[in-house]
Amino acid sequence: METKEPPWSLHPTYAQILDVLDTMNAGLLARTVEGRILFANDRMLSWLGYSPAELEGMNVRDLVPDDLKPDIEDELSQVHSGDERLRIGVMKRKGGRTLPIVTCPHLLRSGETITAVVAIILDLGEIQTAHRMGSTQSSGLAESLERIAREIQTISLFAGAGDAGQIPHDHPDIAQLSPREREILTELVAGMRVPAIAEKLFISPHTVRNHLKSMYRKLEVPDQNGLIEKIRSLGRRDEGPR
Repeated sequence: METKEPPWSLHPTYAQILDVLDTMNAGLLARTVEGRILFANDRMLSWLGYSPAELEGMNVRDLVPDDLKPDIEDELSQVHSGDERLRIGVMKRKGGRTLPIVTCPHLLRSGETITAVVAIILDLGEIQTAHRMGSTQSSGLAESLERIAREIQTISLFAGAGDAGQIPHDHPDIAQLSPREREILTELVAGMRVPAIAEKLFISPHTVRNHLKSMYRKLEVPDQNGLIEKIRSLGRRDEGPR
């Protein structure tokens, strides 16, 4: 059977691509391998609160909240090694406020050499509040979408994008946990198991278990079930009478 070329061809200009990204409410950020920012579109600038002159030459590490800086080097290393999967994270605006995001990195290469990294960035808050479509005929797909929605909601809450749900982050018992421990705790309360948490956070299951043991000690609980029950009891206590 003869394969026919489509009756159209599309060769968008840079300006057209930027217009499409703006219409999609998507940011675009380009940086060198070392992290120096080369370009940000208007949407990205409006989210971050910087002018082009202010942002030019800044390092992408400067856009990460201080409590997450220990983790950013691992993430950058993963991307530079060729891992271009979508990521959920947090960016710091000018003035210190944060923006929960989904980022899709892409490596630009010249032969075997990586020359730059370009990322399309979406506002996680917009995704979380997107209108839910009608029921699908595939129950398996529906279940997958429900699971993804729950995971996105849980992580966005951890990033500061809404109500803290079952985890009272302002409680003194929770405040004593490290940023990584709180991140693992968020996934655990959402129902994820140790191997899945490790894969999602790009750390080993052994590291996850060590963090869990540290939380057991700090919160004075014997195991995972005790930890989850402790968190729920703290949440109910914080809610108080209505």
